[in-house]
Amino acid sequence: MPHSPLVAVTRWNRAIVAILTAILLSHLPDRSTIGQTVPPPRLPAATTPSSAPADPAQTTPTAPSTASTPAANVRPPLPAASTPAATPPATEAPGGSAVDAIANALPLPLPLLPQSNRNSSPGAPKRRPRPGGIFDPGAAGPGISQSGDQNFLDGALDPRTGWPFVFLNHFKPRPERLEAFWIVSTRECPQEMGTDPWPKMTAQRFDEEGNLVEAPIVDLLAQVSNRPVFIQVQGSLTTPDIALGGLLWTHAWLDSYRCLPADAVIIAFDWPSQRVYRNDLRDINEKGRRAYVAGYHLASFLLKFPANSRVCILGQSYGGRVVPSALHLLGGGALNSQAHDPEVQLPCTRPDLQPYAILIAAASDRTWLDPGQRLDKALVGAHGILNLYNRRDESLLFYPGLIRSNHHRAIGRLGLSNRDLDRLGPLASRYAEQDIADVLGTEHSLLDAVANPRVARWIAPYAGAEDPGVLPELEAGTAPSRWSMMTRRSGSSRN
Repeated sequence: MPHSPLVAVTRWNRAIVAILTAILLSHLPDRSTIGQTVPPPRLPAATTPSSAPADPAQTTPTAPSTASTPAANVRPPLPAASTPAATPPATEAPGGSAVDAIANALPLPLPLLPQSNRNSSPGAPKRRPRPGGIFDPGAAGPGISQSGDQNFLDGALDPRTGWPFVFLNHFKPRPERLEAFWIVSTRECPQEMGTDPWPKMTAQRFDEEGNLVEAPIVDLLAQVSNRPVFIQVQGSLTTPDIALGGLLWTHAWLDSYRCLPADAVIIAFDWPSQRVYRNDLRDINEKGRRAYVAGYHLASFLLKFPANSRVCILGQSYGGRVVPSALHLLGGGALNSQAHDPEVQLPCTRPDLQPYAILIAAASDRTWLDPGQRLDKALVGAHGILNLYNRRDESLLFYPGLIRSNHHRAIGRLGLSNRDLDRLGPLASRYAEQDIADVLGTEHSLLDAVANPRVARWIAPYAGAEDPGVLPELEAGTAPSRWSMMTRRSGSSRN
């Protein structure tokens, strides 16, 4: 009896999965080579400030003709880089002698790493467990595991475990520090393009005792006036505790490296990227659709910011799709969620806003910034975009096979080619990139990236920080120029 077409399709599906698995295993590195030095990035050597443009804003085109930017709203230029004559005094990063002093003073032991192992992690990861599977991996990082719904510190941040009470009992929070931390959540908002997020959008902040409490969003909007703002958007398989812990982690490391403004307002934009379906392929494609919706909600949130707000948005993995989607909408673009739905636009644009953006291992097509492509207005809506891609990222290996893509390789794994930059024309001056494969290896990790001093220094000018100088963790002469990340490559062999 002949086989039915359904049986034949099932066999083909199994064969395809077997082939993809074989390809993945062939790309996995030998564990003995993990952590070894890799070839340097393909960007040219850092340029000196004298050869860089005096002001990147002077070389960028104006915002769309639908609205003009007043002269008073022009973003100030970033200060030029200069290598200080002497290395500034070293500041203790988390895990240094300051922690030893705390351990001696407190009536409980702290699990400190041996001194010989502190330079290997975080910021220079080996192999870490991932919260998902092969096709829906999620982002790895310290404390993130595969333990179901409690995949961050085994649920230690859940108040029901009792650990938050214990931590707060021993480590009294600093109200002047916590008042600038916010979590903006769209988890209860309708997950359809063009829907108004405001009726269901919520905001939380810490009270004086260190507890998260709900607060009016109008209080947040009042606080960001005349202050720098840093917004973090994480990727797939992010639960609320990971969004909170990731925000605290990013602030702690960037602040320790002097790569964030001291008065910055820190916001976690928490979108519903937790696991929805048990099937990996179905789940990862649903997150791709939701990332567009989150981009619309993020853009709607930014529309309410006061005039002349100084905003930097960092997105990793699918967060690296949320961020350029929001910028595309702010730049006057139209967008759908690749689910056969109509394109939508914002009711208005904000040419005066133009945030800075940082993408880390972004799950977006490398061609989408090109003219006429899906996110071609992203650079119009941004003052500058820094793409930190990883050519060895294993989690983005199968990205071209996703339904919610145009089946090109990810911009977070390859960056832009010289041909793409030529197509951008004058807008190319708003784009910069850096390969961080020598930092992360094969890992797909936000937490390890921001904990690395070199990556933190690349982030600093986009976050609006003052020049941190030569960080103690970097050897003299190896720190990149602040302008080197903002100049176009020349002589690259990439096409």
